[in-house]
Amino acid sequence: MWVSGILILAIGRTALIIGVRTLNRRGLGVTRLVVIGAGTEGAEVLSRLVGDRSRGFHVVGFVDDFATSVVVREHEAPVLGRVNALAAVLSEHDVDKVVVAIPSLSHEALLEILEQTEMSYTDVWLLPDLFQLMVSPVTATGLRGLPLMAVNEVRLKGISRFTKRSLDIAGAIVGMVVLSIPMLLVAFAIRMDSRGAVFYVQERVGRDGRRFPIIKFRTMHRDAELEGQTWTVDNDPRVTRVGRLLRRYWVDELPQLINVIRGDMSLVGPRPERSAYVQQFEREYSRYMVRHKERAGMTGWAQVNGLRGNSSIDQRTRYDLFYVENWSLLLDLRILMRTLRIIVHGDAV
Repeated sequence: MWVSGILILAIGRTALIIGVRTLNRRGLGVTRLVVIGAGTEGAEVLSRLVGDRSRGFHVVGFVDDFATSVVVREHEAPVLGRVNALAAVLSEHDVDKVVVAIPSLSHEALLEILEQTEMSYTDVWLLPDLFQLMVSPVTATGLRGLPLMAVNEVRLKGISRFTKRSLDIAGAIVGMVVLSIPMLLVAFAIRMDSRGAVFYVQERVGRDGRRFPIIKFRTMHRDAELEGQTWTVDNDPRVTRVGRLLRRYWVDELPQLINVIRGDMSLVGPRPERSAYVQQFEREYSRYMVRHKERAGMTGWAQVNGLRGNSSIDQRTRYDLFYVENWSLLLDLRILMRTLRIIVHGDAV
């Protein structure tokens, strides 16, 4: 068994590598790179990747304020624009990663680059010379022997994203089946308690800034938002008797299982906000839009740590960013278990 295990592992990894390289040669699974800085360091990045598809990297071009192109071993890569136009370049060329290759880059210039990449949800790699300028958590990585530091890199990619989505679908379907009768009883209680629809549908902002209709059990009186939408506060008079009970045990969120199946949401992720709030928070809180790199969740790291409802947006953003940049299947399971404990104890509000 020991010898067989070694052989099977070796054969499996070899087959995987061959399969990935075959897909890369056909343009599938290729990571599109833009290099900031067309100097010696930028040319070195291009040199490591010219003619190499083993890891599926492709240099789309450079961003530089002075050069017009970079030539390495008869391979020419164009300069796509100036640094202050980085956001437009990333959007136009569908870029996956940015490699910053300017050792003398100022602190202010680096912050500007990070801000522009956050708007396009693009990962950033920095050459080690820039390590002293780091302003956020980093992880070590490499590119054909060239050491790099990854900044704000999303953990959910490839097989991880597929696994999470598969578990979301399975969990949501099982939840809908198991909770179908209790949800019917809840719907009946809502209709008996107050006039109005059973469900409450509201537009929220999800992954990549896309808007979607979130579905919840109605917990407020029918005319609760005639004077506009506002945060729910403790002992809010707009909340119905049944609604107060539903909110306490997080039962009003159960219809969002439909959102999970539709692909609008995940079981675990940052909570989605209304469009007006997103526009406001984007201006007020640094890196707020990074939380939109992943699907919104029915529950999340911020919520299980007590940051729900009318709580600090700055703290909620920090917890959401931690989740996006440190995702793991174990973390998702941990959040789900803590959510169940909160529901059982009736501490959801």
